[in-house]
Amino acid sequence: MKSKFWPPIALLLPLLLFTLSAFAGDAHWIEVRTEHFRVITDAGEKSGREAASHFEQMHAAFGVIFGREKINDTIPLQIIAFRNTKEFRQYSPIFRGKVVELAGFCIPAQDENFVAIDMSLPNSWETVMHEYAHVLLNANYTPTAPWFDEGFAEFFSSIKVQNGEIQIGGNIPETVALFQGQKLNMQELLEVQHHDETYNRSGQRRDMFYVESWLFVHYLFDTRQITKAGQYFTLTNNKQVPVPQAVQTAFGISVSQLNEALLDYFRKGKIQVIRYKFSAQTTAASQATVRPIDPLDTRTQLADLHLHELDYQAQAVKELEAITTEDPKQVEAQRALGYAYLEQRNFPKATEHLQSAAASGSKDPRVYFFTAELLNDRNPASIGTPEVAQNLRRAIELDPQYADAYAMLGVSLMNNGSYAQAETNLARAIALSPRNEVYRLNYAFSLLNQQKIPEAKTALSYIAHSSNPEVTTQANQLLQQVKEYESLTTTNATGAHTASPVVHIDNPSPPNAQELASEPAPPTTPVQMSYIKGVLVGVDCSAPPAAMLTVTSGGKTWKLTIANSDKVVLIGADKFSCSWSHKNVALNFSPTSADEGKVVSLEIQ
Repeated sequence: MKSKFWPPIALLLPLLLFTLSAFAGDAHWIEVRTEHFRVITDAGEKSGREAASHFEQMHAAFGVIFGREKINDTIPLQIIAFRNTKEFRQYSPIFRGKVVELAGFCIPAQDENFVAIDMSLPNSWETVMHEYAHVLLNANYTPTAPWFDEGFAEFFSSIKVQNGEIQIGGNIPETVALFQGQKLNMQELLEVQHHDETYNRSGQRRDMFYVESWLFVHYLFDTRQITKAGQYFTLTNNKQVPVPQAVQTAFGISVSQLNEALLDYFRKGKIQVIRYKFSAQTTAASQATVRPIDPLDTRTQLADLHLHELDYQAQAVKELEAITTEDPKQVEAQRALGYAYLEQRNFPKATEHLQSAAASGSKDPRVYFFTAELLNDRNPASIGTPEVAQNLRRAIELDPQYADAYAMLGVSLMNNGSYAQAETNLARAIALSPRNEVYRLNYAFSLLNQQKIPEAKTALSYIAHSSNPEVTTQANQLLQQVKEYESLTTTNATGAHTASPVVHIDNPSPPNAQELASEPAPPTTPVQMSYIKGVLVGVDCSAPPAAMLTVTSGGKTWKLTIANSDKVVLIGADKFSCSWSHKNVALNFSPTSADEGKVVSLEIQ
């Protein structure tokens, strides 16, 4: 699930709805569709083709740079190209009550990624391409480190494709200038984590982090050491080798020597544009299909963009409700409303709109995935029912790259004892979304249920040091129980060994110590993560370091526990506070009952 909030803007709504209707109707909107992308625009066919072609080139160039023939497009990308700044600003993010001045922005989400571009401004691509680089990395590569992800995104944002050649890595003067006269500390750079202040708090140190990351990634590609970087991540992420030792093993030099090599690369002016031959020219601009869009469809697409923005979501629901009132068979609006109400946990309204979309013959795979999610959220015991599995299979049929659908189907199959099929579907989900660690945790469960102990240990070891504390805890608990399980099944002196029957998935809790002693079997409860947005009513810190959060969301009250308030993943605040009350929040958590759970991350708005 994604972070979404519902700001109190109801008093402005009549005017905003009128403005949107007039805006969408006055402009002539078209759709430009290519092999991988869909662009809607009111800037004319030429601009639409330009936007589509630009993204097709970036998509293909990513494959060339990393030597990949197949690139995952796990989540659909909707590109909206506005003809002028006035229109674009109606969708721009808001900060402290004011519209942020941007040329373009990208919104990554669970169900759909959005890109919005102001086509009237020059150089509107760099910010968008930075974020699109993250989308491509997340869908195609296992976790690396913040310095590589951000450095590559900066590196990728300068890419150009022309005359059968990819050009990438040109100087970024406004940021590189910050590096003049500064000292470089590679040890510090390599050790920055996603939760660190350097990465999350704006200021010169964060700016320097981006500059240093860009420079190091540029150096790795220019000196053809990117495969060594892959070896480095295997050592640090998979085997937990300390940074100095990993650098020495992967790059063959010490951290201090790497520090000097990078300074030498910068000071001696060795930075240059890197070029790749690009034999497979994209013909997106000439082969794209173009069609006019009905005004109601345009309003739906623009309302869907609003729905995915923190500042406009309440407005978006009103816009979509107006559309479905005008035309109940507008299936995209019905699907978007179903999703919106599912996020609010308003199950009756979500059911109404998703059923309406399905009854109208929607071929949008999200309709059927959201329906499966709705059935499970409404009654967690339904996860293994044929109705849930049927909707998930329909989603996969319509979109063979739907990672979430494969993952949820895997859990559904585990609940029915179909462990081998569960393994297959979860493996497919991981291949399509290699950075999703919950997929990997459930994959380990599917292996344990088949007594594939070595494979399960490998899968668990991979995520045992995750940055997600809930995943880390569960993975290490499982590894310990597997260790105990193995000790109880060791061959005895006569060559006999203890029998090890499989404990089925419907056992609601892992076996206790006595059960393990008599009937050793690996634990088999699949992990599920949930998301809510709502209001933090209060915090109970009477049993430190634990904390109990009372959160209201969609008319329901949740009791959510934090095992250690000093170590919870916290966004939007520097330090956890027991005095918080009546704050807008977003939480990822692992449900333990119908209205309770264990917090994985907490975002304060």
